[in-house]
Amino acid sequence: MEVVIKPKKVQLDEFYTPDYVCEYMYQLAIKYGYKKGHILEPSIATGNIIKPFYDNNNFKSFTAFERNNYTKRIAELTYPEIEIYNLLFETAFLLPDRFTTKMPKNQLTWLKQYPFDLVIGNPPYGQHGNMYSVSFTGSEKFKQIENFFMFKGLQMLKTGGLLIFITGSNFMRGNNPIEKERIGKIADFVDAYRLPKVFKSTAIPTDILIFRKK
Repeated sequence: MEVVIKPKKVQLDEFYTPDYVCEYMYQLAIKYGYKKGHILEPSIATGNIIKPFYDNNNFKSFTAFERNNYTKRIAELTYPEIEIYNLLFETAFLLPDRFTTKMPKNQLTWLKQYPFDLVIGNPPYGQHGNMYSVSFTGSEKFKQIENFFMFKGLQMLKTGGLLIFITGSNFMRGNNPIEKERIGKIADFVDAYRLPKVFKSTAIPTDILIFRKK
């Protein structure tokens, strides 16, 4: 029987990380102390970034989010051991099943594998909002969505855990100093790499950023 998967309409452009960049990010995780552990990928798409971990059997568990049901299905078929939620990453911090209310103050998330050893991915970037943005106010409100992903991803880590993102170069160029200060309060900035053009469909410069949870 043929299975037809109808893609959802997505809000942001999607850029798929080349294999050689994913391999480099894997090597950086090893370099900075990652050992076989629990991994969170907040925007997995088809799963390119987790491939090196999967190929080397270097993980205890994978948890991931992907709002596009088409790319989610590809990732599920390619990596059947991964638990992938067909949701936006923001929902990890909201009460299921309606995701209209913040988690209680004494509980960060409903994810079973929290806290994680590594958060790694290629998050969306730019000034964007979505249906869940109104739930995050005060110190959790970010203009740049990539900074939101960094901040909340870091909260998901064990002390000493690593966050490795490939993202636009706005962070390193000094934009949004208040948002950067919030991130700096919960993590140490470990390393960064300015990349050549890696995404054919955009001219936005990109960096690999590495943080360690305090």
